[in-house]
Amino acid sequence: MEDIFMGKKASSIELSNEEREYLELQTRARTIQAQTVTRARILLLRADAMSIDAIADKVGLNRCSVMLCLKKFKEGGIENALFDAPGRGRNAEITD
Repeated sequence: MEDIFMGKKASSIELSNEEREYLELQTRARTIQAQTVTRARILLLRADAMSIDAIADKVGLNRCSVMLCLKKFKEGGIENALFDAPGRGRNAEITD
């Protein structure tokens, strides 16, 4: 499979057996956010050396969103790719 981006072959990401099992479990879970399931699918598809364009078509996202997920994985692993960091928003206040 060729990845059109810069004429390179689609490079896969390396997942351990435990990581792959965890991601597959995430894709079957019914109580987590849909975006987490989508991100888990992106990582699994890339581990199978699918191109970024093919992944984007399969999960229904644009190419930039797929590349962002892969970048987050490369920088901080599975948890970083699946879950968003807390935002800068206002801290919650508990009132009487």
